[in-house]
Amino acid sequence: MSFKIGDVVAFLDEPGTGTIIAIDNETAEVACDHGFNEFYAFSSLILRKAMVIGEVIRKDRPKAPRANAAKGSTPLANMLEIDLHFEALVDFPKNFNAHEKLQIQLREANKTLTKARNAGIRKVILIHGVGQGRLREELYTLLERMDKLRFYDANYARYGKGATEVELI
Repeated sequence: MSFKIGDVVAFLDEPGTGTIIAIDNETAEVACDHGFNEFYAFSSLILRKAMVIGEVIRKDRPKAPRANAAKGSTPLANMLEIDLHFEALVDFPKNFNAHEKLQIQLREANKTLTKARNAGIRKVILIHGVGQGRLREELYTLLERMDKLRFYDANYARYGKGATEVELI
C-alpha cells in the first residue's frame, strides 16, 4: 500500500489515529492524535479514507406524508384525513409505553385540527381504529372540550367503526 504525506491513518495494534508528516523507506512519521510524533512501519498502518455519506433513502416506509388529503380528492378539497394508528406516527413504536402512545396520538390529532382550521379546511377524518376504544374515548373527550366543531362517526362504508369525522364550523 502506498502512503503519502497528509494521509490520515489508524494503527493495526493500538487505538487512535494520526496524520503522516514524513516518509522514509518503509516507515512513516505520524503526528498522533494524542499529541506526539511516532515512527511506524507501513505494515502496521491502516489508511483511513474519508467516508462519503450521501442521501439516506428510506426503504421500509412509503414516502406519503402523515396527514394527507383523502383519496380521490383534489388539493383544493375541503377535507383532511389522518391515520392515528401509532405505527404510522413514529419510527420505533415499541419504545413507548401505553400512556406515551396515547399522548402522542392525541397531540397529533390536536395539531391536525389546528392546521386544518388555519388552512380553512372544514372537514377532518381522524382514523383511530377499533381496538378497545380507549383512543376513540379520549378523542371524544378532547373534541367535546373544543369550540366551533361537530363530530360523529365517519362513513361506515369507507372506514367501518374506526374513524371519527370532525366538521369545523
